[in-house]
Amino acid sequence: MKALLKLALAALITYGAWNAGNAWLTFVKFRDDVEQLAQFGTKLSDDALRAKVFEAAAQRSVHLSDSVTVRRDNDHTFVDGSYTEPINVLPWYAYAYTFQFHVDTFTVGGSGK
Repeated sequence: MKALLKLALAALITYGAWNAGNAWLTFVKFRDDVEQLAQFGTKLSDDALRAKVFEAAAQRSVHLSDSVTVRRDNDHTFVDGSYTEPINVLPWYAYAYTFQFHVDTFTVGGSGK
């Protein structure tokens, strides 16, 4: 009986860790996509770059809020935003975690304005 309880506890911990790890991996890949867009999208307008960020989010199944901001300052491009993802930490409980990203890229050659 004791071994069965330990096995059940290990299964629950593994379940939660697997789901949290998948959510974190998706976030890291999405943040890398946004960094690539900001670094190599110097010829795009702020609105076009913002639209590309939403396209990247759709490809990764990330549901962004409308609060994504794009700002340029000399040779820096800043992209900020967040999204909330429910993470199934237990089979009967999902924790709503807010992922926030801040991308600050430096581009040689300016913003293309």
